[in-house]
Amino acid sequence: MIITCTAGIARDNVPAVSFNYAFAPPHRITVALPDSSNKTLLDALPGKLQMSWTYENLIYYSFQSFLTPPTKWKVNIEPQIDGHPFAQSKWERSRGYLPVLRNIYHDGGGDMGLEIAGGATAAIGKITLTNSSTHNETMTLRCEVPGNWIGYNPAWVDHQAPADHLLAGWQAPADQVVILGIGADEYPVAAAAVLTMKWNLKPGETRVAWLIRPYKNDEANVAALRKEDWGSEFESANKEWVDLLDRASRVIIPDRGVRNAFYACLADLFIMREPIARGYIGTIPGTQVYRSAPNAFESAIVAVALDQVGLHDQAELGYRVDLDIQEPDGNWTEPKYWAHLMWGTSGFKAWVVMEHYWLSGDTAFLEKRYPQMLASSRWQEKQRARTRILDPGGQRPLTYGLMPRGMGDGGLMDGDDMYGVFYTHNIWALYEDKLALEAARILNRTEDAKELEEIYDRGKKDLLVALDRGAITESDGTRWISAVPGKVTGSRWGVLNALFPTELLSPSDKLIDGTLKYIERNMSPGGIPVHTGWMKDGMWVAIALDNLAEAHLARDEGDAAIKLLYATLNHGTPLYTWCEERGQEPNTTKTSGDRQHLWTPVAVVRFLRDALVMEQDDHLHLARGIERSWLGSGKEVGIQDASTHFGTLTYRFSLDPSKTKLTGVIDFPTSKVPYNATLHCRLPEGLKVVSVDKGSVATVTRDGTALEWSHPHGTVHFEARVEPVS
Repeated sequence: MIITCTAGIARDNVPAVSFNYAFAPPHRITVALPDSSNKTLLDALPGKLQMSWTYENLIYYSFQSFLTPPTKWKVNIEPQIDGHPFAQSKWERSRGYLPVLRNIYHDGGGDMGLEIAGGATAAIGKITLTNSSTHNETMTLRCEVPGNWIGYNPAWVDHQAPADHLLAGWQAPADQVVILGIGADEYPVAAAAVLTMKWNLKPGETRVAWLIRPYKNDEANVAALRKEDWGSEFESANKEWVDLLDRASRVIIPDRGVRNAFYACLADLFIMREPIARGYIGTIPGTQVYRSAPNAFESAIVAVALDQVGLHDQAELGYRVDLDIQEPDGNWTEPKYWAHLMWGTSGFKAWVVMEHYWLSGDTAFLEKRYPQMLASSRWQEKQRARTRILDPGGQRPLTYGLMPRGMGDGGLMDGDDMYGVFYTHNIWALYEDKLALEAARILNRTEDAKELEEIYDRGKKDLLVALDRGAITESDGTRWISAVPGKVTGSRWGVLNALFPTELLSPSDKLIDGTLKYIERNMSPGGIPVHTGWMKDGMWVAIALDNLAEAHLARDEGDAAIKLLYATLNHGTPLYTWCEERGQEPNTTKTSGDRQHLWTPVAVVRFLRDALVMEQDDHLHLARGIERSWLGSGKEVGIQDASTHFGTLTYRFSLDPSKTKLTGVIDFPTSKVPYNATLHCRLPEGLKVVSVDKGSVATVTRDGTALEWSHPHGTVHFEARVEPVS
């Protein structure tokens, strides 16, 4: 069996999306409509496909705890030609980015393609068969429900019954249609729980048939199901995804593999949402293992990402449940829910609130949520007061002024203890105080602002002291931030959030220098930091972007940042999906957590947006993290309709074929808040900008790496001269 996949080829040291570090099959994609409970898991393997699902949904599950509906139903799908498996198989997304599987099987005699989408009433498999030989070919598709007493073919029981479908029998309504085949020449009865579709194709003949997994229909509806216009519903499902993604910012990236990654990952943010109890839409961290009511972490990053690409209503809708959960005493960390004892919860919530306000301009939303931020800060100050106690010797302990013992998650460990005092959660809790203070000032809550300033200043002072005193010192004098004050235990997750987005430490802070150096001394062969989660010898690939690459962006280290993007993409599958954690080697079988996890796709969306447009205080950075070869290609780079803290922005620019001229246009937003802007001209190595036309009102930085504008507004065209570095 030969497995092939969509892959880029590296030329002249130009990085490419090749998936060369993909983990071992099965490779999963989940198909459904946006925000749908009717999810179908598709696991692609050499020569076959497994379809799995549950008939349950989260509407009837309490979201006060981590609880998942069991995925009881599976169908193994195996195509054959002339009685043997096809020689080759590959899998990819339809159009390169939609959450629709395109699974192709090839042999010398012909091809069978399965294109499967999640429709409104069923998961719809379009089967395309082609006989490319000079003689007749027989093709079959065998669909079996594994196990005993689950699923049966009515024709196995009653030889006069139709054999084109399977019924549930047990573990669902007995007459539930499990799967239905339409358009085959024959339906041979092979076994009790098997549906077989058979075609006899003439030379050069192409046929289309359908494989349908109805969500709710029973045996009485089979005749009607056979007559349905499945082609229209299939196309409608595709169109719904295209229309949704067309509403988002358009990234202008000449590397198709990276461009597809952005939209594939953006689509999966909606695959990972569905209705939950009490009328909410929840953002779920995974499609099986973590298909539960949301925790406040991944779902917060999704909300921020959706706001950043201009989908403001969708962003607010998917995080409303998390914002609403707060105790009467102000505790915003969900003590009765999944995220209980994770003190960083409040910071993620406040981050969503402020990003939604900054990116949408919705003052009413900020007015509504501000009292919750104020109450949370007051509650957190009371918790920190519990740790402001000197030890018996009259000295401050390393945890003085920090939040009390809580839950780490993400591989954070206090020795062998999952409970302790963790820097990551303290960094995020303090960020909540900072953002509450900013909100109070924006809303002119003068007295609140005084109180919040005292809370934030005191908390910041204590945390900075704790970070300094608890840092780990290496033999060469460098110092780095560990998971726990004074201890070399736990993973590296989250410590670089001290730089971005919280800005607790500056980009040039020695602790940031040392932490980056420490993390990057233990990199996998494929360029991903090791022990970023629970697996000590494995990798939580998402953190390569979410923490490490974003930190490099904030330090204007674009080469290091974009290198991590390509490494992340190449550790995914050809379906642009990632398991939660995994081993280091290509084709590794060591995986953990959900097979299709949320954190990596949302990290890809946010990184690419930030690489193209990124705010830092009153400064707007454009093209800060783009790959140098993108401009070197001579094609345009930029983004259209990007939401920023200063308004909606569009820009595009390109390098001419002679590599002597850089031209572009920027539609700067008109903002009530003054800002400056930098266009980072990340040219191929050996080139720099030496001048720019006066009409652009731009200046060239001394090192020739960027163009700068002071208080820009309106449409600006520019033409810059490029020369080799002398």
